[in-house]
Amino acid sequence: MCLRGLAGTMCRVSRLAVIVLGPVLTLVCAAAASGSITLAYDAQRPALRIDARGNAEVSWTAGGVRRYLLVPPTGRVYPDRRLSGTDVSRSSSAAAIPFRRVLRRTPDGRLWALQTWRARPDGPVELRFSRWRGKPPEVTLASAPASGGELLTGRATFAGRAVPLFSPTPEGKRLRSYAYLDRLVGSGWRRIGGVATRADGSFRRLVGASELGSRYRAVVPGPNIGTTLAPDAVSAPIPSSR
Repeated sequence: MCLRGLAGTMCRVSRLAVIVLGPVLTLVCAAAASGSITLAYDAQRPALRIDARGNAEVSWTAGGVRRYLLVPPTGRVYPDRRLSGTDVSRSSSAAAIPFRRVLRRTPDGRLWALQTWRARPDGPVELRFSRWRGKPPEVTLASAPASGGELLTGRATFAGRAVPLFSPTPEGKRLRSYAYLDRLVGSGWRRIGGVATRADGSFRRLVGASELGSRYRAVVPGPNIGTTLAPDAVSAPIPSSR
């Protein structure tokens, strides 16, 4: 359920957050990326602090102004709020995650991260927040020659299980889980398209002759499961099979 007022729109974030504050800062229920939490666009110098209760303070610079956001363990996200307690987190290298800007660990063993990447090929760079325990999601990818192109197949898992088919929004809307396939053209990655994951976490797509690349990768937004907001994951790049 969302609350609307002069300060903007706030929604519950036990699984996903949506806040609209104005032209400078926009938090979105990501249409292209169905997991984690998108906090801001084109953010500079992101930082993360966490107190003993599990409240996370995220800060970044946008338009020359330092912005702050408080993400509680459950419930609403609060713009322009900061931690009232001591930061108990420490910088960590315990997990290898793509697009990492910040990775921290709290005494309870949880990992907290900020990642930045373009969820939409023509969109802005998104600042994304996650918190979880254990290993991050894993994505595998393989390629095989096919008539007129290549067949890309892969699988996405988290905590030893297939990523769920859906990640729910605060309003109860279920967003389908997708894998986004990129091809390497020259020195840059270009989006081929997205494909829905199956119940076992697998996905596949036939890449036509006009979409062929020298290498391929798959990017999967981390699933939201209860209060766990898993980080986004990417497969190891693989060479073309042609």
